[in-house]
Amino acid sequence: MSTHKRHFLPALLVLACWQPAFSQSQPVSRDQTLKIAESFVQHRWKATVKNLRHGTEGGVELHTPDREGGRGQPADACWVVTGENIGVPYKWGGFDTLETFDKGIRAGKAAGDVYTAEKRRLGGSAVSGAAVGIDCSGFISRCWKLSKKHSTSMLFGISRKLASPSELLPGDIMNTAGGHVLLFVKWTSPEKTQALFYEAAPFSKTLASEHDVNTMAASGYQPLRYLKIRD
Repeated sequence: MSTHKRHFLPALLVLACWQPAFSQSQPVSRDQTLKIAESFVQHRWKATVKNLRHGTEGGVELHTPDREGGRGQPADACWVVTGENIGVPYKWGGFDTLETFDKGIRAGKAAGDVYTAEKRRLGGSAVSGAAVGIDCSGFISRCWKLSKKHSTSMLFGISRKLASPSELLPGDIMNTAGGHVLLFVKWTSPEKTQALFYEAAPFSKTLASEHDVNTMAASGYQPLRYLKIRD
C-alpha cells in the first residue's frame, strides 16, 4: 500500500446532504473501523473505457479521477484503464459499498467524479447518478458503520471534540464542517505531530496519506471521536 504525502487541502470540500439516522447505527470497534477503511484503500478492480467520463451527462458535469481528471495528482493516485487499480475512486456525494461499486463498474458506470468548486456550490444537485464511488464523508460513514451517509457538518453531531489532536486514537477523525475529513490510523512521529490517515481524496481515491496535525489544526481541522466507537 502506497502512502501519499500531499499538500493539505483547504477546508472547503464536501457537501452537506442527507439527514442522519444515528439512533439506528450500531456501535463499532476501532479495529472494525480500520478494517473497513483498509478494505476500501486496498480494494482491487479493473476498468474499461466505458468507465471513463469527461463532460456533462444527465445535466450534471462529470469527470472521473483517471489521469486526465486527476487534477495534477501523482500517477499512482489516479486510476488507469489498462491494468489493475487499487483504491475506490472519489465520487462527489458517493456512498457506495465495495459491492455496489463493483456492480456499477461492471455495468459501465463512471468510476468516480472529482470535486469542483461548482459541485460544492450546487451541493446535492451535482451528485451524478451515472457514477459510482465514495466521497470523504461517505467513506467515514462506511468506516463507522452508519446507517445513513453523514456530511462533514453532520459528523459533529454524532461525535465529541477532543481537547487536542494529540488525543487521537485509531478510528478518530480530523474534520471540518462543510469541508474535508480524514480517518486517523496511527502516529508516525514520537512527538505526535506527524500521523498516518486514510481518506477519500477529492481528486483521487481512497488512500493512505501522511500529514502534520499542527498544520491541519491551523487550517481548521478539528479532532473528533465517534460517540459509538468502542476500544
